[in-house]
Amino acid sequence: MPEPDLLGRRWSWTREPTSWELTGETLVWRCQGGTDYWRKTEGLPPVHNGCSLLTPVERDFELELLVDGAFADRYDQAGLMVLASEQRWLKAGIELDGDLHLSAVNTHDESDWSREPWKGSAVRLRVARIDETIEVSAEADGKWRVFRTLSFSGPVGIGPYSCAPKGSGFEARARAMRVTA
Repeated sequence: MPEPDLLGRRWSWTREPTSWELTGETLVWRCQGGTDYWRKTEGLPPVHNGCSLLTPVERDFELELLVDGAFADRYDQAGLMVLASEQRWLKAGIELDGDLHLSAVNTHDESDWSREPWKGSAVRLRVARIDETIEVSAEADGKWRVFRTLSFSGPVGIGPYSCAPKGSGFEARARAMRVTA
């Protein structure tokens, strides 16, 4: 299947989803079940088989998107990904764990996880890297709020992602995407 042509940039899937469709600047895809990005923490083995649609960037960048999903099973998640390798990445978005949470996982050999309650299955996210520092922000009530700051250097791929670690998969959607690099 051809790679998406979105925002005049080159994009590629880390793992082709069950299905995907690009209509204008709205991407809808269905991730498979049993997929995740996670490394070692909580005694769990590394998993690196989620669906991410990434475009390469080398220096400073900003990615903004509105993402949502038809979350049904524990740990279903969708959001944005910053990927350097299987051992070094950042994912941030909405995750279902009983209730919905705004979630971020930074991985450098081992994953950490931070989260907070979130109302609704959609979130507008922004990740910006300036001089090797990344800030991840979420928009709520028309205001941006930084909820994660970390150091992250080198070439990366950035874009939307989804995973369904416990369930059979679900449909996710990203729209209103903007990339500046």
